[in-house]
Amino acid sequence: MNTEFKSFDVQKDFADNGFTFFTKKLILCSGDTTESNAMTIGWGSIGNYIGSDRPTVTVYVAPARYTWEFMEHHPRFTIMEFEDPEVWKYMGSNSGRDGDKAAAIGLHKTYTEKGTPYYMEAKLVVECEIMTSWHQNENDFRSSIPKEWYADFDAGIHTIYIGEVIGAWKK
Repeated sequence: MNTEFKSFDVQKDFADNGFTFFTKKLILCSGDTTESNAMTIGWGSIGNYIGSDRPTVTVYVAPARYTWEFMEHHPRFTIMEFEDPEVWKYMGSNSGRDGDKAAAIGLHKTYTEKGTPYYMEAKLVVECEIMTSWHQNENDFRSSIPKEWYADFDAGIHTIYIGEVIGAWKK
């Protein structure tokens, strides 16, 4: 990991802001040293899964998103926070199918020790290893809220990914 970043304890540092972390402008990146893609995310949670000693992050990616393909074929992902709101806007309004979004806005890709991509311009990076995922379907919905929300959403019903936090760094 680049020396600008310092490791931090997600269980301690996120204890006070677990509900607000996903209200920030976050970017999710998946892939490896040969291919990757990133996108904005707004849905997620911080917690644990299968034991309180394993901090986890849950994220949601719709199947129509290019990043979904990377999440399905790679074991890890990063979540990043940026100071510049233009990063979030650009990454959320352009598709990686049309070219390298990160390069287009001057982001510099690098990799964790495990080979998971992230961008040097991020102020916070959380690396996760996917523990499980599942594809939701309409029959899973027990409330009218998701049924109504997905009625007008043409990117498909989100896949849920739970990742164990294996590294966390901030500037």
